[in-house]
Amino acid sequence: MKRRNSDHRAIAGVANAKINLTLHVTGKLPNGFHEIDSLVVFTDFGDTLELEPAERFSLSTRGPYSKALPHPSENIILTALRLLPERGTGFRINLEKSIPVSAGLGGGSMNAALALRLASNYLTCPLPNDTGKITSIGSDLPVCLTGKPSMVSGLGEKIAVLGGFPEFPLLLVNPNKPVQTQDVYNRLDKVNNSSQTPFPAMGNKIDVITWLREQRNDLEPPALQLCPEIKDILSGLKKQDGCLVARMSGSGGTCFGIFQTAEQVSVAARTIKQLKPWWWVQPTRILPA
Repeated sequence: MKRRNSDHRAIAGVANAKINLTLHVTGKLPNGFHEIDSLVVFTDFGDTLELEPAERFSLSTRGPYSKALPHPSENIILTALRLLPERGTGFRINLEKSIPVSAGLGGGSMNAALALRLASNYLTCPLPNDTGKITSIGSDLPVCLTGKPSMVSGLGEKIAVLGGFPEFPLLLVNPNKPVQTQDVYNRLDKVNNSSQTPFPAMGNKIDVITWLREQRNDLEPPALQLCPEIKDILSGLKKQDGCLVARMSGSGGTCFGIFQTAEQVSVAARTIKQLKPWWWVQPTRILPA
């Protein structure tokens, strides 16, 4: 199939890390999939992805976490690109992997979502709209394609974008120990938990923080069994000056701290890194709606 775009230059973007500020597990279907109720946001930190038109699809990786990735033939990026109705002749994909792998930050899904957006724009073809196929690749992929603060429910396919969500300074900390999502879910004791309480009206940071404190991440207890360091990370974050909320993201083991100011994030990052130099510590911010 011929390309519609005659410009053969490389196209690039940042796959922003995804954060589950909350994650309530509300049910389990007969097929084994879990239903969730979650507030998802994105940060200005992420992986860098470059697509260059080529005769066939290929993937090369570099960066601090590139060695932890699966073989290119099994990478979610290539699987997702095959969903496009018009793929052209192929793309040479270069991935700078800066997000830790199996860290609860949706790195793989964000890479796939960004690749789909870039390729879709280049080929001037629509993004895939088959929800079943999209979620079969990754339950986070639908919200990652949206790329905006959202309430996510069901199996990840029900998305309500939150207009006006405020910006918050953020600190991400990971023990540099991968935590497998399936292992966490397998250790979950209760699957029929309560949903989130109604979200407050946008624009008031105090109300958002108050609401966040009332919610939870139901995957935190089973993740602690697999990665006890999560407890130390959360304790360390909560001790830092200006930390408003500290919680685990997704299935772990990355934890986040929401702070009052970016300066407090910088101080907390230096303090934690001095105490635990082998941990991954990343200052960033929540991207507003």
